[in-house]
Amino acid sequence: MAEVGFQPNTLARGLRGGRTGIVGVCFQELESPILARKVSLLQHALREFGYHALIELTNGDRELERAALRNFLSMQAEGAVLLGSMLTQEDTALTAWQGKPIIWVDPEKQVSGEQLSIDRPHSMRLVLDHLYGLGHRRFAVLGIDPGNPYGAFRWPAFEKHCRRLKIDIKKDAMQLFNPSQAVHNYDYGRELVERMLSSKKPLPTGIIALNDRVAIGAINRLLEAGLETPRDVSVVGYDNLDICDHMKPTLTTIDQCAERLMCQTAARLVELLADGNLSNAKSSRKLIKPKLIVRNSTAEPHS
Repeated sequence: MAEVGFQPNTLARGLRGGRTGIVGVCFQELESPILARKVSLLQHALREFGYHALIELTNGDRELERAALRNFLSMQAEGAVLLGSMLTQEDTALTAWQGKPIIWVDPEKQVSGEQLSIDRPHSMRLVLDHLYGLGHRRFAVLGIDPGNPYGAFRWPAFEKHCRRLKIDIKKDAMQLFNPSQAVHNYDYGRELVERMLSSKKPLPTGIIALNDRVAIGAINRLLEAGLETPRDVSVVGYDNLDICDHMKPTLTTIDQCAERLMCQTAARLVELLADGNLSNAKSSRKLIKPKLIVRNSTAEPHS
């Protein structure tokens, strides 16, 4: 058969009761560089285990996500990974996923199934301790919306650690975000700094940004206003994108450890598939600790 170029059809083989080697992977949007990287890392990790990712992009549409799960079933997927899912266990039950493993990565809803998430509260502790240790006492938090599923983890953590460090949030912290903002990019960072500069409060000396692109937009707008980073304002991003090492100043940021997150996701899914008896499998929730990457965008406040 090899001589004539024949290759077995894995889907047909799955229909006859064999393994297809297919894993459904569903994620919300391509606009986020870190999310696109996570999908790429997961695809590579699954391939290392002998599985193929069937990828669906749902653009933040819950009904499209349900449809994606149904499509995975029709393609005889053996399991699924949902990144940043908007669904609940009730949704997955409606799509007849009983008996097949699902891994939830950074779910937006509270779920009790298998899940791995970045420890976002810990990232806020790392950032605030770093800036406080440098001598900063006035802060602006840019783009972190407590009404957003992920902001709901980070803003309360900021408040908690401000209390621990005896920082008066009402007096010495500014919270700037647009609840209707869908794209969290460079322009959004510029817009938020514009609002910060027009405030009657004293200028913060430390900025904590939603992500690296917001941080970079903030740095550029500060420079246009005659304020240099880190001489006048220190700035910390989030995601550790490649650009962080190639801008001036290089950007201090949080590394989500995406490779470790996705490798552990793939390994756990394969473990569940090998076990076969999901009814006896104990669900687990694992938090991946992020790392602070210190570069040149943070320094002691200028006196």
